[in-house]
Amino acid sequence: MSFRFSLCVSFPLFLLGSFTAAHALTPTLASPPPGLTTPEGKVPPPPGQIDLSNEPIVKVVANVQPAVVNITAEETVPEYYLRYDPFFRPYRVNRTAQSIGSGLLISADGYILTNAHVVALAETEKSVNITLSTGSKYRATIINEDEDKDLALLKIDDKTVQFPYFDLSYVSPNYLGETVVALGSPEGYQNSVSHGILSAKNRTFTAEGHTYNDLIQTDAAINPGNSGGPLVDLNGSLVGINSAKLAGEAIENIGFAIPNEVVVPWANDAIAVAKGLKAPTITAAASALDALHRRLGLTLKPLTADEAAEKGLDFNGGLVITAVEDNSPAADAGLQKNMIVVAIGNRVVTDEKTLPIELQELGTGARVRLHIIYQQQFGAFLFQRGGSVMLTAR
Repeated sequence: MSFRFSLCVSFPLFLLGSFTAAHALTPTLASPPPGLTTPEGKVPPPPGQIDLSNEPIVKVVANVQPAVVNITAEETVPEYYLRYDPFFRPYRVNRTAQSIGSGLLISADGYILTNAHVVALAETEKSVNITLSTGSKYRATIINEDEDKDLALLKIDDKTVQFPYFDLSYVSPNYLGETVVALGSPEGYQNSVSHGILSAKNRTFTAEGHTYNDLIQTDAAINPGNSGGPLVDLNGSLVGINSAKLAGEAIENIGFAIPNEVVVPWANDAIAVAKGLKAPTITAAASALDALHRRLGLTLKPLTADEAAEKGLDFNGGLVITAVEDNSPAADAGLQKNMIVVAIGNRVVTDEKTLPIELQELGTGARVRLHIIYQQQFGAFLFQRGGSVMLTAR
């Protein structure tokens, strides 16, 4: 009984206390801060209109976006098995693999700068689809690509059009902490804009077994499809070319761009070579192939899917031996034309770009182990065989 009595006594005291506190606070809450009036009805706009067109990022986008393009690269991938016609004859089915990215027009006659990985799928056909910010569509040819720097130069061949373009002489000083704006087509959403700051410089990023150095890090949103688009500062000057995003379950706001000090010289050289004003630079892949020819006596070329099908091989790539020099290390080891090199040392080789970079420095006396596959005929049967051979460079 005492418990019940206690509740009955305290209840009105609680109400009284609450009423007193509320009553005491009412005048303070009802009064607006000094100098302001309480709005009644429609809230009026703030005094004095702000010209939003003068916002720095708005100006940057208006100036740069006309030169930003969407890029679609396609590759037709043949499938040679698991498909049969009504008479149980195998036939080939083609499927299309597609990648999307962005690019930057850098000349009025249609040169475009982008990432090498954006156009990698189109290496066989050497052309891609281009959509301008206005929606106009073109085809562009791959003029030059550098997998090591992840840069590529494209060209729209239309002499009737003067394209809007970005002048590469406008470069940013790239100060740590400066505001940056990324333009491009993330996930195919063209004419998209994001902004952040320049978070760090001289970063290293590894993707698909390839390491890229001296990159810019930013927290501006860079997503698939942004690759190849420009990263600019508030003056509209080039900071770099968007390249990659560090992705993971707990990773946000870490994107990378190739800095302008790498981009601009590369683009100027690539255009000069394309116009015949400069001799082409020997790429790492060409240098490695040359070393195999000079030191081992081998001439190689990539194995295509069609060639693999004709030979009845499961297509995983490789380099076909097209010639073996007489009295060379390759000839002495028994290597022959039409054999296929599938690995060098412990490095799988699918094309010339996957050759070990160490081959460029191959010297006399160096030992190189090649893993090969070849076909051997026994009567009516054709067998696929494999093995490895050690060669000593001359």
